[in-house]
Amino acid sequence: MRAADRLAVETREEREGTRAASSAECRFARDRCQRGVADASEAGIMCDKYVIGYWVPERKRQKFNWTDFEHICESEGFRLKMIDVNLNLEKQGPLHVFLHKLTDMQSHAESGDKNAEDIVSRLQEYIAKHSDLIVIDPLDNIRNLSNRYKSYEFIQEGIRFKDIFTPNFIEIKSKNVHEIASMLKKRGIKYPFVCKPLIAYGSSDAHKMMIIFNERDLKDCQLPCVAQDFINHNAILYKVFVVGDHFHVVERPSFKNFYQEDCNSLNTIFFNSHDISKSWSRSKWSILSEEDIPLTVKPNFQIFERIVKNIQEIFRLVLVGIDVVIENHTGKYAIIDVNVFPGYDGYPNFFQHLIDSIKKLLEREACRQNSKGCTLKKCQSDDLDSGFESDEKRKCSTN
Repeated sequence: MRAADRLAVETREEREGTRAASSAECRFARDRCQRGVADASEAGIMCDKYVIGYWVPERKRQKFNWTDFEHICESEGFRLKMIDVNLNLEKQGPLHVFLHKLTDMQSHAESGDKNAEDIVSRLQEYIAKHSDLIVIDPLDNIRNLSNRYKSYEFIQEGIRFKDIFTPNFIEIKSKNVHEIASMLKKRGIKYPFVCKPLIAYGSSDAHKMMIIFNERDLKDCQLPCVAQDFINHNAILYKVFVVGDHFHVVERPSFKNFYQEDCNSLNTIFFNSHDISKSWSRSKWSILSEEDIPLTVKPNFQIFERIVKNIQEIFRLVLVGIDVVIENHTGKYAIIDVNVFPGYDGYPNFFQHLIDSIKKLLEREACRQNSKGCTLKKCQSDDLDSGFESDEKRKCSTN
């Protein structure tokens, strides 16, 4: 089919889908409003106020300047309501959307914390009872990222492109240095490698990592942990922040390249992953030698787009961060970590993009409720709006 013919078909389908979606939205809105939110006008598509319930830690709300989100919600016809997860959820409803950052709570529940278990159980019961509730993001999807070893397995199995990979990894379960060395050799993991806590969230310890250069320092491994090949990447980490259909890439400092002579001379480097990649970080470990500077690979933005689509297919999350480095000698893109509801530092218009994503999810739910004859215009991963930013560019733009 010629491009012009294809465009004509797509345009016709979009018009038909829009009419069907609008009709579905009206019926869906009336149904929801009858549950006590507000009276919908016969001609309107949405309720006067869709209710977005949220539970986000105060520290994160302060970082995001949450009052800006309240203003955007108000201007877009939404009501933002803080949810107390310790109280009866039915009495705090009805809700159309539940936005949360409950990763620590989930981790504590999985570790046997009784209070956390009760909270998560109540939430799951409420969500199951209200099948039309939009949850950002579903607890089961988030759980897939709680264990680094398992999440790396998901990525390894789900990657569909030859120029994208996740570095070799293995879970370390033994304290015996000889056993660890044998496991690393069988898996093909060479020195240096990065040692990361097995559990990806739930405490500050989840970000305490180390680079191990030789067998004698395998004793530094702190169980339970995951060993992951260190990829030489010229001290540049790309933070890919995703919000539904939108993503933005921010360039951050990272570790310099390490070579065989470093394995003979260096001891274990202990670091916090949050600190080493901050825009203001000035670690001596991020300073490249003059010989390595020419090795820097210019990023290909289309590959970032492929990564985003692939990760969305694997984990089905609206709010997700992807840590990517570009391998020096191959130019391949390595996904080294994936994070739930990240900090979004340097992401422009985060709240507006979040509201846009919520609107699309509500529209899809309306179509799901009235699926007969309803055609969505585009799926989430088909049309990504994106941007790119490096610390150097940001400096120039503020001068």
